[in-house]
Order: sequence, then structure tokens, then C-alpha cells
Amino acid sequence: MIRKLRICFFLCILLVAGCANRPTTPPTHTWAKPNDNCTINGVRLDGIENFAVVTPGVLWRGAQPGTNDAFRKLEQAGVKTVVNLRHDHDDFPLLAGTKLRYLWIPQRAWHPEEQNLIIFLKILEDPENLPVFVHCAEGRDRTGYNVATYRMVKEKWTSEDAIHEMFDFRFNAIWFRNPGFLQKLNAEEMRTRLKLAP
Repeated sequence: MIRKLRICFFLCILLVAGCANRPTTPPTHTWAKPNDNCTINGVRLDGIENFAVVTPGVLWRGAQPGTNDAFRKLEQAGVKTVVNLRHDHDDFPLLAGTKLRYLWIPQRAWHPEEQNLIIFLKILEDPENLPVFVHCAEGRDRTGYNVATYRMVKEKWTSEDAIHEMFDFRFNAIWFRNPGFLQKLNAEEMRTRLKLAP
């Protein structure tokens, strides 16, 4: 009996994970691609996995920089602000000796909240903050849906293109609700809310 339940549970997990597939429509934009070891403005950014320049001069993304040296390299490459999306880790000790602005918006990989997305988008509207480097633990899920929202709201991408780019950054299909969240997200309403936000 227990064996049958385990098999049934496993099959349900496979079925649910299969629901989180990448869109099949052809893209209308050129999206960013992950680059784990790259050079930006003459600075080699080793050790920041899932890294990419999303929009030059505005938004960069990646996984958790694990050392003070990694944050110093981001600063040398031009980053002015770091946005941490992890709920379980504070970057503050790793920023010692830098002039980087630091903003912490704790989020969960499986539960996007529109209010947190508005806060993130508001940060990107202040030229003093730019460019912003946004990260979570692996630069996949929380970073993925924040960047996808940015693409949809600020750059007017379709949800399909934004989701496709999110999958390219090793999105974890176990969070199968996130693509659906993005498909239902009303970008026009988010733009209105963004104008009203302090």
C-alpha cells in the first residue's frame, strides 16, 4: 500500500513539473543569456553564476555573490545598487568597504507578491541607483520572476517572452505556479500602481 502511494506521489510530482514548460511561441525580443564567467567594463566577474546584463546601464542579475571580493568586483564593473531577494541571508557584512547601496526585499521562490515587485520596480526608476544588480541564492527563481516582471512592466514584453527568458536562467520547474502568476499579471495595472507608489 505504501509503495503504491509513493509511486502515485512521484507520478503526481512529474505531472505537476510538466505543467511548468517553457512557452512554445517564437520570441519577439532578444533576451539575456546566463554567463557564469564574463568581463564587464574590464572587470572579470568570476564566481557569480547565472550572471547577465539584462538592460545595459539599468539592470544586472545573478546568483548570490559569496564574498566581499565578488561585491567589490561588481562595484568596479559599475554597479551602484545591490538588491537582495533572499529571505534567509543578509548581504550587509559582505558589502564592507564598498560604496554600494543595499536594499533587501525578502521573498520566497514559490510565492511572488505584487507589492514586493512594485518595490523592486520603484528602485529601478531612480537614476541614482543604476545600474542595479539583483540576486537571490541561485539567480533563478526569485530573480527570474522579478526580472520577468521588469521586462513586462518597464520594457513592455509579452509574458511569453519574459517567461522564456526566465527558463533560460535555469528556472526551477518545481515552482510551477510562477509562470502562471506572470501570465495573469496585468502589466498596465502594475504601471499605474508604480506611478502611485511613493
